[in-house]
Amino acid sequence: MNGTPPRMPRPAMLPRPIRVLLLLGGLGLGLSSAPLHAQQVLVDDPTSVPRGAAQLEAWHSVEESWMAPALRVHPTLELAAGAAFLATGIEDRRTVEYSAEGKLLLRPGSAHRIGVAAVGGVGVRQLGVPRDRPASVYGYGVVSQDLGAGLTAYQNVGWVNEENGPHELTWGARLDWSPLDRATLIGEVYGEGRSNPSLQAVLRTVLLPDRIEMDVSVTRGGSVDGRSTWATLGFTFMSAPLYP
Repeated sequence: MNGTPPRMPRPAMLPRPIRVLLLLGGLGLGLSSAPLHAQQVLVDDPTSVPRGAAQLEAWHSVEESWMAPALRVHPTLELAAGAAFLATGIEDRRTVEYSAEGKLLLRPGSAHRIGVAAVGGVGVRQLGVPRDRPASVYGYGVVSQDLGAGLTAYQNVGWVNEENGPHELTWGARLDWSPLDRATLIGEVYGEGRSNPSLQAVLRTVLLPDRIEMDVSVTRGGSVDGRSTWATLGFTFMSAPLYP
């Protein structure tokens, strides 16, 4: 008899792209969470992540800090998770929120003059706390148009339902202008329900082509009686393609 003990079978491994997303998600959830859109630039586009790649967005302002990993798991599907610390109005106290969403790329904006996508997601305020449903559920459609001369327009229309609240219309419009290879100016306006629209201006700079971008934004938003202006600094880190 051979004295060598039999080898135990290795546990089944998840596909590499899913393992990467879970790893990035774990990092994000361990460090921070989000409002409904886990994005610094609120008006979405039909393609955020290059095909087969992953990215990690992180940004900070006075009111909130976010970290949001995303992965393009299929040529027509992106998955994203988010985690953020949000100000509560009480000194030195913040609440943590989490989000998860999927984006179906019907016509990827990176490959078509007119891009189309559909997004759906959920938000959770506390992990491990039994609830009848998520704290928020949302969905929206995305359309983009390449206008030439470095100009691209984006529109979002959808809805959101907060826990114990009514269904609200959400909308947004955005215009990007790239006067230089490494610089893009972004202007956007967005709103929810009958609330006053918010305005945001963003300077996007490419620090390392196809790998690192920096966004500096100034936002004007809030109710009529309490409108305020704030600045946000964010970075996007992009990987090389993880699979064909």
